[in-house]
Amino acid sequence: MWTPLGEARVRRRVGLGVVAAALVALTAVLASGDGDNDEASMWISAISAFVSVCALVADLLRAPAGDGTPGERRRRADELAEAVQAQWAAEARLRRLQDPEPLSVRWSRVGPPLADHRRNVRRGPVLPEPRDGDQRLERIVETFRSVPSRRLVVLGGPGAGKTVLAVRFVLGMLAVRRPGDRVPVLFALASWDPCSAGLREWLAERLATEYRPLGTGGGACTSARELLEAGLVLPVLDGLDELPERVRGEALRRLNAELDDRLPVLLTCRTTDWARAVQAGDVVTAAEVVELRPLDFTTVRAYLECTTPSRGDGSTVWTPVLAAPSVPLSEVLRSPLMVALARTVYGDRCRDPAELLDAGRFATAEHIEEHLLDAFVPAAFGDARGTWHPEAAHRWLRCLARDVGGRDRVHGIWRLAWWELPTAMPRAMRVIGPAVLTLLTAFWLVPLAGYGDGATRDWRLSPSVLVHLTGLLLGLCFGLAFLLPSRPGVGRGPRELGRTAVTLTVAVTAVGVAYGLVVPPVVGLRFSDAITPKPVWFLNGCFFGLIVSMLFAVAGLSGRPSPMALPWSGGPNRRGTCRALGIALALVGLVPLAVGRRHVLLAVTGVVAGTMLCLAAQRYGKRATAPYRVPTAVLRSFGSGLLRGLFLCQAFGVLASVVFGGVIGAFAAHEIRSVAAPASERVIGDWHVRMSADGIRSATSTKPYPFLLLHDGEGAEPLAIPRNADIAYKGRVPEPVYDRVRIRMESEGPVLTSPGRPPADAWNVVLTLPQPVRLWLAQRPTLVVVRDAVVPFAAFGLLIGAVGGCAAGVHRALSVPSDNMRATGPRGTLRTDRAAALARSALAAVLAGGTCLALAWAVPTGSLWNTMPTELWTTIGPAAAALSAWGRLGVARVWLAVTGRAPWRLMRFLDEAHRRGVLRQSGAHYEFRHLCLQQRLAARNADAGGARPAARSLR
Repeated sequence: MWTPLGEARVRRRVGLGVVAAALVALTAVLASGDGDNDEASMWISAISAFVSVCALVADLLRAPAGDGTPGERRRRADELAEAVQAQWAAEARLRRLQDPEPLSVRWSRVGPPLADHRRNVRRGPVLPEPRDGDQRLERIVETFRSVPSRRLVVLGGPGAGKTVLAVRFVLGMLAVRRPGDRVPVLFALASWDPCSAGLREWLAERLATEYRPLGTGGGACTSARELLEAGLVLPVLDGLDELPERVRGEALRRLNAELDDRLPVLLTCRTTDWARAVQAGDVVTAAEVVELRPLDFTTVRAYLECTTPSRGDGSTVWTPVLAAPSVPLSEVLRSPLMVALARTVYGDRCRDPAELLDAGRFATAEHIEEHLLDAFVPAAFGDARGTWHPEAAHRWLRCLARDVGGRDRVHGIWRLAWWELPTAMPRAMRVIGPAVLTLLTAFWLVPLAGYGDGATRDWRLSPSVLVHLTGLLLGLCFGLAFLLPSRPGVGRGPRELGRTAVTLTVAVTAVGVAYGLVVPPVVGLRFSDAITPKPVWFLNGCFFGLIVSMLFAVAGLSGRPSPMALPWSGGPNRRGTCRALGIALALVGLVPLAVGRRHVLLAVTGVVAGTMLCLAAQRYGKRATAPYRVPTAVLRSFGSGLLRGLFLCQAFGVLASVVFGGVIGAFAAHEIRSVAAPASERVIGDWHVRMSADGIRSATSTKPYPFLLLHDGEGAEPLAIPRNADIAYKGRVPEPVYDRVRIRMESEGPVLTSPGRPPADAWNVVLTLPQPVRLWLAQRPTLVVVRDAVVPFAAFGLLIGAVGGCAAGVHRALSVPSDNMRATGPRGTLRTDRAAALARSALAAVLAGGTCLALAWAVPTGSLWNTMPTELWTTIGPAAAALSAWGRLGVARVWLAVTGRAPWRLMRFLDEAHRRGVLRQSGAHYEFRHLCLQQRLAARNADAGGARPAARSLR
């Protein structure tokens, strides 16, 4: 949630941020001056800026102080009670528990072996069983308070109403609670891992996560922990059966070890699962165990009659049906779940439950169950206030039940995880979608290319851009399909790395063969100020796409990423850390502006990256469940990831580049050797070629040759290009020339001379000469031809290692798997993964850009290190975001909406389905209200006629 600007600490931080930004900008201006400024002023400004930034960061990282007095704890308990009351009162209204009254469910007490000895439970003489009227749902609070140990276990079958009982118990305890008493809080046990966390530790974490004010405090001693230790929390643990079967025994042992008189408990579980858990572990010591009974027909009849609109004579649509029900109908209505479905389906006056008596349609109880399951979703979305049409909602949920969700191998139930939505797309779209999303940012390079010296400055015409991006898309698609590991944690061992190297080598060899067949580089290679045919743009894009994919394969990204969190997400001041990092990035981004206009792209990247992190921190309200990692651990992870990335990316980059250069060099050598070497002096067309005594080859035009000279300032060598050449002028002034010329193949490259003009770079003129003349000038030893092709690409491999090392280091340091079991909901993990993806993307782009900028400063203008970085590092950040679970979700949402299998606002639709009782949440997953509902929806989607019964019976 957003922090109000009116708070004093917010105003203080805004003021510190403005002062720090102003001082940093002043320092940059003074540093970029012409030397007339006072040096002392510059140093004073620099020191002031440093102190202001440090003060701002310290204020951001400072956690608010807490008060641990008994009075303060009781006040927080009262505030917690208000929050719990509001939460579960709304849930009760959603479930229509008080509309007009709850369904009356009875229970019976259970003894050994499913419960402890009666003497331990009652702590005294065994009392007679209570009257039948005492075993009603509305007396659950009295029953709990009558147990001396304040420990109650509620058992029941599927759909028996255990969760409803837990909700009513919470509301009932709050109704009789006095100020300062303990607060009942409902916890879903599916998010607890008893093998890695104790009960109290997990309860404190869940309290701090779901009720954020309780997360304050120093270190592990949060307000939530204080309330637990003070005995001011009554845990209501719902769903022991939702834990993996292998850990249920350990969960019972943990309960017995950590429960005491200050920590009472109410626990729910399915009867059969409880029996197996007791065999594997133990009963809950001194706990009363009760089991919910099936509904009796009198209760069902009274409930359905009073929840249905009455006719004029006092009867309802259910009156004739329940007066003489069929045997299958009586059997179905013994389940509270089916009674709730029947109420929802026939709550609309347009439907008559008399159809349930049709023996032809509903010969068995299973047929009635299937009918109620089929009609439930349209009825749940049938009110006029709904955003989605009932039939559309039914169709979307059928598609989700069949195609997207799957059976959880651990819990044995159907689950829908938002990060698994891409699996609903065809395999080709899982690859093409993220690649297209990555390339959308490549279009930004066209208007920004004028701010750098990269090869992108040659993108003067849109066809070249489109051809290059097409090749880049093809290379990315192949790399994402065959280079990335299939799932997280795979592809890091020597064997998998070897497979990646072999696959990359084969792919670049294929691209090199195509390059050599189409345009063999007989003259050599140049990456800037060169005429580039469109096939070369395409093949360069393919090679570049393969390299970018390799970088992320080495960094550890997978083809099916899971939600990630930031390493400080579990810390006590995670939002402050994220804001501090964002402000630091934004301030660092202002520094390149002092260098000059050519680095404004890097400055914009830093400022935008910092702003994104600050905004993410403002909305980063939920406490993440990832384990907290101290800054030293993060730095160690970054260092190890950086070293590993530098080594592997340079090894793979040099390997791929050398192979690619060697292949095209071999084709160039073959092209040169395929033509017999002409005599040392002869005339070929309009050109007179000869070789001097020192071995220098030259070609002189026999008639005037039209060309342009591009002048780039006084003292710089002009660039000679043919007229109408497809090349960017880059602000240089063209001088038309029509005169005789002479081209000499010097060791530094071809040089053009003409009468009365300075020598000019003739590289582009040689490329347009007739083939015999071009091959004459390119004659040189085979090893030299191959070397001229390999060396530039080998240097590019070193650049790949530098940039890839940054990406790998950032990914390793800032990637902590989210604990999806203990998440508060799907949207919480989605926001956490989005913040982590933006942080990794921003930091990777800034570090890679800084590395490329440093290399560009250290080498002469126009070299390889000057030409490729602009295109390379600007792709790193967008690709890191697009390949994350959050980025792939965006692609899946578009695909599912376009194909009609889900709405455009998918997450909002899922929230609405949860609000209407069709879905429920379990950690970061969605689940259908009952497994039989999911099975029926999936079967209906596979068989539109619904002839095959697929839903599992509740009995």
